[in-house]
Amino acid sequence: MSYQSVQPKLPGHEYVTADEDAIGSQMINELEEQVSRLYKDKKMLRQIHTKMHGCVKAEFIIEPNLPHNLKVGVFKEAKHFNAWVRFSNANTQPQHDKKKDVRGIAIKLLDVPGEKILNDEHLQKTQDFLLMSSETFFSRNVKEFSKLLQAATAKSKLKILFYALNPLHLPILKRFGKTKVSCSNPLSIPYWSTQPYQFGNTSTAVKYFLKPSAETRIVIENRTDYDYLRINLAQTLNDHTAEFYFYIQFQTDADTMPIEDPTVPWVSQYIKLATLRIPPQAFDSKKQMEFGDNLSFNSWHSLPEHRPLGNFNRIRKKVYETMSKFRHKANDLPIQEPSDTDNFLPTVKHPPPVTIDIPIPTIHVLKDTAEVIVNCDKETAFKFISSSDELPDWLKKSGPISRVKNVEIIKGPYNFAGAQRKVIFENGDSLLEELLSYNKYANYSYRITKFHDFVKHLSNVAYSEIWFDTVDDKTRIRWLYSFTYKNFFASLVLHLFLTFVYKKWMKQSLKNAKEAIEDGAD
Repeated sequence: MSYQSVQPKLPGHEYVTADEDAIGSQMINELEEQVSRLYKDKKMLRQIHTKMHGCVKAEFIIEPNLPHNLKVGVFKEAKHFNAWVRFSNANTQPQHDKKKDVRGIAIKLLDVPGEKILNDEHLQKTQDFLLMSSETFFSRNVKEFSKLLQAATAKSKLKILFYALNPLHLPILKRFGKTKVSCSNPLSIPYWSTQPYQFGNTSTAVKYFLKPSAETRIVIENRTDYDYLRINLAQTLNDHTAEFYFYIQFQTDADTMPIEDPTVPWVSQYIKLATLRIPPQAFDSKKQMEFGDNLSFNSWHSLPEHRPLGNFNRIRKKVYETMSKFRHKANDLPIQEPSDTDNFLPTVKHPPPVTIDIPIPTIHVLKDTAEVIVNCDKETAFKFISSSDELPDWLKKSGPISRVKNVEIIKGPYNFAGAQRKVIFENGDSLLEELLSYNKYANYSYRITKFHDFVKHLSNVAYSEIWFDTVDDKTRIRWLYSFTYKNFFASLVLHLFLTFVYKKWMKQSLKNAKEAIEDGAD
């Protein structure tokens, strides 16, 4: 009896199968047919990572004093690269952000010297890193993946149904489900490359890991908007810097940490090489959102030292390049890489102090909201709504609620946490408002106490939050009111009051504000 010895795998070595080119060509045909069908007679979007939350400016800061063995490619010297960073959901057809999905981040470094791998883009000065919100991929190889893709991209929904009903496909579907995550803000979750990459010489392979800094102050406006990830990203970057730490993970055992099977997690230590710093900025204009949608990312936009490895990356090379050209041609747009500029990063003139806002209760309160879209920028809307002088112009009589007569500043000016003002109504009622937070042109909140109307019998304190968001180059003003209640009977009365009186007053007040702002702009 003879035994055939199994040769150990070699570090950094790829094991190419003969059918990869055929599988790649088939995938391209299926993807082209799908996007042509989905976007007939309208702008063609990406086939994957379709829904973008934002494309923001950042700097990629290489760690100083790295040991010699880590000074590879873009990491060979301590320097700062400007970068574009795109956050997205992976699902082909955009869906509500509350649904679990694979979240993605694509980083494009600018002004990177050296020839790149792609033949027709070898002189471009960009380097791309692609990462996703799952440490491992759900498919072991492209052959396994191609069967799922064929069913998912088919015109008939029966094909994906029959695929899902096949018990042999249960393991891949389970792994696929585990790659999807819930998310409240793209800045708050980690990202992995999932796929391996060369690191310098051909016998060295790494994976990438991007860890959010615990120091980043994350702002969550809500988790109900269809596009709440964009909203929360914009609120956070209004006046806060966000940071991620970029790590590599070496392949230390080629058998237990395979190149060709991305379902297997690598277990070596993470080594920090850089910091991705995203400064405060506004990114949600139509122009910049369109720029991000038109931008192409490809793991093969790369220096040879960071060459993508493994069967999925090899398929990516042809698929990403072909689909990008197909999409740009359909949209009659040129394919071009962005350039660096001297004034690329936004200037932060007055960084806000590091503070922690007083939390607003979320339990044992009754809430209601109202919102309006105003044809103006956020600065104009914010200045009008937060102004004590303008308050009588939009808080007018509605039902039993009297009009605001005037406002007295108790502790001011009314533009910092702790500031207080007394709001006096025409019928003699009044209340005291104390600012809990004040983030210029983005949001502010306040606490309402010392009621001098019937509410004083039902509640000791109420809270108000006003949010300002850019929607199609207009401003959405979103007003949230929360009442505490003294007892069960008070909660019933307050519920009726909110439902039939207060919400109507809030809506009418915002309508008044919209008219006043837009009339003032004419």
